[in-house]
Amino acid sequence: MLSYLVAGNPTRPLIILVHGVEDCAIAWADYIDHLKSRYLVVSIDHKGHGFSPRFTDQELEDPFEASFSALVYAVQFIEKTFAKKAIFVGHSMGGALVTKLAARYPELVAGAVVEDPAWLSQTYRQNYVTNIPTALSQLESWQDPMVAYNWGRKRRPWWPGDTMIGWVFGKLRADSGLIGTGVVSFKEKWQDLVQEITVPLVVVSSDQESDIVGKTGLAQTDALANQNVETVFIPGCEHTLRRNKPQEFNRLIDPYLLKWADAEENRS
Repeated sequence: MLSYLVAGNPTRPLIILVHGVEDCAIAWADYIDHLKSRYLVVSIDHKGHGFSPRFTDQELEDPFEASFSALVYAVQFIEKTFAKKAIFVGHSMGGALVTKLAARYPELVAGAVVEDPAWLSQTYRQNYVTNIPTALSQLESWQDPMVAYNWGRKRRPWWPGDTMIGWVFGKLRADSGLIGTGVVSFKEKWQDLVQEITVPLVVVSSDQESDIVGKTGLAQTDALANQNVETVFIPGCEHTLRRNKPQEFNRLIDPYLLKWADAEENRS
């Protein structure tokens, strides 16, 4: 069973947060603070992260599918426990997990926001594999929390302290077995999954080199003409765009969350 933390108002609609690779549930600290007065917020450590189980050798043969299966089980458990259908916000690998969840298990999803999700081209997929030695070396160096903290603080000095501490904790608790596979997304073409989606989904990205979807991917998403899928562009943000421009992210995304929450309350 995946680990998760709970905050907020148990009488309000449910939002589930799904982090990216080498991150963790507490890395959403500032966003949980933003949401918790209006929602019941559950933040999940997905497989191989935080306090959740590590990958077995067999699971590492197909780590994304193992992560996805674990997420589906956890979401079913959480929704049954709280008797609510969830709204999702997922970042990077978490955004890929949420995308596949929305496509394959629409009955579990009231709406979803995917923040620069890991919708990978073949070139991007190969880049992750090529970068395995560097990623493993960097993760090893970050097992000293002060090394990780100082690296993060130097690169992103605008991040709040609790956000940076959550990011560091994610590095300390990331399963190196997963990092050693170079796998952070589904095998399917992202366009095929997006075309399957029958629930509301919003994809958010920006225009920097580190962004996976970027302006091109947003335009390709719009061209698919799935009426359930919308795009939001926030200029000038790297891959961690919510943490780069939280006020702009919240200004643009809060109305979607409120609309979906109101719809769920009206159904219940």
